[in-house]
Amino acid sequence: MAPTSARNGHWEFVWSRARFFLHSTLHIQHSTFWSLKIWLQLFRAPNLFTVPGDPLAGFLLASGGQLGARVLLPIAAGLALYGAGLLLNDLFDLEEDRIERPERPLPSGGAEPRVVRCVAIVLLVVGNALALFAGVHTLLVALGLTGAVLAYDAWAKRVPLLGALVMGLCRGLSLLLGATAAAGAPPRLVFVAAAITTLYIAAVTNLARYETRAGAPLWAGLLPPVPLAAGIAAFVGRGGSGWQYPGPATFALALAFVVLEVARLCWRPAPPLPPAIGSLIRALLFLQAAYCLTFRPSAPAFVCALLLIALWPVSYSVSRRFYAS
Repeated sequence: MAPTSARNGHWEFVWSRARFFLHSTLHIQHSTFWSLKIWLQLFRAPNLFTVPGDPLAGFLLASGGQLGARVLLPIAAGLALYGAGLLLNDLFDLEEDRIERPERPLPSGGAEPRVVRCVAIVLLVVGNALALFAGVHTLLVALGLTGAVLAYDAWAKRVPLLGALVMGLCRGLSLLLGATAAAGAPPRLVFVAAAITTLYIAAVTNLARYETRAGAPLWAGLLPPVPLAAGIAAFVGRGGSGWQYPGPATFALALAFVVLEVARLCWRPAPPLPPAIGSLIRALLFLQAAYCLTFRPSAPAFVCALLLIALWPVSYSVSRRFYAS
């Protein structure tokens, strides 16, 4: 027992010194740096479950449904860049949030801007470094994604339609991270998928503009299903994926889910918009699963699609505790 106790005591000492170093050098509050709840709020925990599916779907589309360990690099890069974008978004919106969303971590004082800024910078560097390991083409996409993230957070989101398109482009580029890791020059179908994802998220982002207002106009609520309907038309028969394969059927499932959510928005009197935005973002899981099943699905692709769909109830459960928009 003595050697184990000594070893435990050693690690407790190392941990205590590390905490002292961070506190003394960064001058951060205990509640800011060590509270898991605060970081889950900052990272929009429900939406994080939708992020790995973009590069995963892009990888499977570019490789013809074949999976490899290399996919882990763009997935990790995408998560890092997405997380950085969320943190920077809150930093740029701090003054606005003090008025409209004072309960959030930064305006409420639960998180310190200096710490959040440092973490965002680290995530940007890590995301691009991981992309470099995946290949030069993936690095170029990551740099483009970094530029889109910074443009959206700094100024583009204040330009109504442009901001929505830039946000959509971020998710489309995330899909291309995986595609370029699988094949330096992805096939045309990958760019079709990236365009569908871009337009869908652009429509959802445009709708989210009205979350702090009395209501959203009808046209904004009707836009999200349009790219998915176009996606069904574009993907049926592509890659050997006719209606006898599960890809188009999963596309139809995504469309049905979005249509039901839009109907709820249009027919209920003044429904709360942020939960609806979260639901529309979660619909990405069905869209990503459809991409995975575009070709005659291999066993790994089928398992990936099932896992993505299985993440929907997990994301929904988390959304009941943390905001997604």
